[in-house]
Amino acid sequence: MIGLSIAGYLGLMVLVLHAMQEPYPFLDVHNESGRPLLIEQADAVSYRGTAELGVLAWRPQEGWPTGSYECEQEQLVARDLNGAVVARRAGACPSDSWTITAEDLSAAPRYQRASAPADHVEIRLVLDPYSSEAEVAAWWRALPRTLERAAAAGSATGVSVHGPFVEDRDLTLYVRGQDAATVLEFARAQVLRPSPGRVYAFVSAPGEPAPQTGTPVLLDATTTPSAPTR
Repeated sequence: MIGLSIAGYLGLMVLVLHAMQEPYPFLDVHNESGRPLLIEQADAVSYRGTAELGVLAWRPQEGWPTGSYECEQEQLVARDLNGAVVARRAGACPSDSWTITAEDLSAAPRYQRASAPADHVEIRLVLDPYSSEAEVAAWWRALPRTLERAAAAGSATGVSVHGPFVEDRDLTLYVRGQDAATVLEFARAQVLRPSPGRVYAFVSAPGEPAPQTGTPVLLDATTTPSAPTR
């Protein structure tokens, strides 16, 4: 009986320790490049059209889901906005880390603020860092084509889009135009499609640069229409 009790106790402790483990193991990705990078499997069929898992890393640390507590022989790549591979990784272990630096890369883009016309406003768009990974990755894959369409549409309405940029821990874009209502609607319709989830908009006064802090306008898309990719 004593032996059975000890065996039962040890079995219970093993179950408890297993239950206390993190349910979703990750390879830690440290992005020190100063730019947002899409982490995905190297053997994805098509970068623009793939439905494979992807994680957009723009903060100092993100996690690639390994799927188990064992090392997986995945070939991972980090791509910039144009789809160019800037770093590679062989293997994904939940106890390991992958650091991506700016070595051998051009300088990360920074927003060059210019004085706005007296009747124009500037809006700073900040992505919610806790949005769905799938939503953000889909938006990122479509973003080059989205920005092309936005530039064409904005030329007729006097609205311009600048970005994306990484500012501190924020992934941001800037949209400028003649009035706040027009610029906000332009951002919803032209820049945030497909929806990357919640986005915070910091709106300037006419002729002023967009504020970095304050009370933002929440742009929370109610629908996520499909967008063509390339």
